[in-house]
Amino acid sequence: MDFTYENQGTNTYLVYEIKADDQIDSMSLGMLTNNKIAGFAPTFFTQMDAQKFIKYNVSAKVSVKQFFNGAVNKKRLLGVFEGIVDGLLSAEDYMLDPSSIVLDLDYIFADVSTCEASLICLPVSSNNATDLSMFFKNIMFTTQFDQTENCDHVAKIINFLIGSPVVSLTDFKKLLESIKGTTQSAQVTATKPAATVQTQVVQPKVTPAETTPTTVQKVPEQKTKGTTNVPLANQPKVPPIPQTQITTATTGGQKPEKKMSMLGLLMHYSKENVEIYKAQRAADKGGAQPAATKQAPAKQTNKAGATPNFAIPGQAAPAPSVSSTPAAQPASQTGSQPAAQKTVTPAQQPAYIPRQAPQGQAANFGETTVLGGGAIGETTVLTAAQNPNKMIAPHLIRKKNNEKISLNKPVFRVGKERSYVDYFIGDNTAISRSHANFITREGEYFVVDTNSTNHTFVNGTMIQSNVETAIAHGDTIRLANEDFEFKLY
Repeated sequence: MDFTYENQGTNTYLVYEIKADDQIDSMSLGMLTNNKIAGFAPTFFTQMDAQKFIKYNVSAKVSVKQFFNGAVNKKRLLGVFEGIVDGLLSAEDYMLDPSSIVLDLDYIFADVSTCEASLICLPVSSNNATDLSMFFKNIMFTTQFDQTENCDHVAKIINFLIGSPVVSLTDFKKLLESIKGTTQSAQVTATKPAATVQTQVVQPKVTPAETTPTTVQKVPEQKTKGTTNVPLANQPKVPPIPQTQITTATTGGQKPEKKMSMLGLLMHYSKENVEIYKAQRAADKGGAQPAATKQAPAKQTNKAGATPNFAIPGQAAPAPSVSSTPAAQPASQTGSQPAAQKTVTPAQQPAYIPRQAPQGQAANFGETTVLGGGAIGETTVLTAAQNPNKMIAPHLIRKKNNEKISLNKPVFRVGKERSYVDYFIGDNTAISRSHANFITREGEYFVVDTNSTNHTFVNGTMIQSNVETAIAHGDTIRLANEDFEFKLY
């Protein structure tokens, strides 16, 4: 088809130039230009000198090929099919030649809001008739349908087309209406509120006798046999020890219920705690050291020049001193401890020494190393000169609010019809419902004006509707009165 597009003011026209050898159907042309026929785009005939044109107003509409790009839901499919069927039935009423109707998805136009379709009738006798059954079958078998909804309507339409070698437009319209009616009734049922049931709860009557307050007797506390809360006279005071560190000395060689840990001993160091800790060590090794056995802890000196028995952070730990118990030592002092046993006092245990950074250097606590300098904890961003292999990520920058719009689809739609476009502009009434498409193909990028009312501009120049215009990094693209900048990285 030798169609072109033309922009006049806010309107977009599909234009056909009549050739010298074309045979015009004058009757069909008169019907189209003098009547507003349902299902057909408004048609005009113009002549300039020897040139004759037939123009069709397709403003604010997109081709069905664009409309069916991507996943197609039930509303779009039924809307387009009903529009085509209505147009074909209207052609019979207005005595239009069926062979003059252009059944090509590139030249059937749809409203993105209502999903209604408009046909193009070219009253030229040289056109060939199209097989309706094959036309609808090709659409059903080549269209990707939305899998997030029930696709029973797809099976019903395919079964109808396969079962009828010749499509009956009347029966096909009834099928579409039944599917649409079922959808509408299901929506009404889903939105109808469920009936509410009011239940009355009967409260039993309470007699005065039943409301007599219940007397609660306080039971005196019972004390455990063998215990008393009265302090004993002349009882020596024992420094408090945390509950978690208390160890009870037992008899009969049983292990204590709670053990004194090395950490607890270091935190609460006292003679009594040392004796408890040593008794536990002896019991663990199989000995039966009496609880009364005492051993003087190692002396600690803090005088100048003396070496302490504990480690100081930042310095090397002192060598632990080991005291050996001789075999001939009296039993009153050693108990049943083996003769060769070595006892290490808590103060002689090596303490944890934190890792020190070399002198003159700051400590590193896991911060990210910054290449080429910069503040600690931040990542250096390589400039275009430093990064010859740039990460290509085509996007738009909306100048109005500096919003970044990632062009993450082969065909990215921009407009104010939320249900159709990929980027919705709801705060600018000058934008059309389907204003423009941004196309990515084999490393090249294009913008296409989709018959918008206020047109699309690239670097200040208006582009032709439905014509792919190449764009490059840094180009300014204006949709109506809204400016965007195209970026590749």
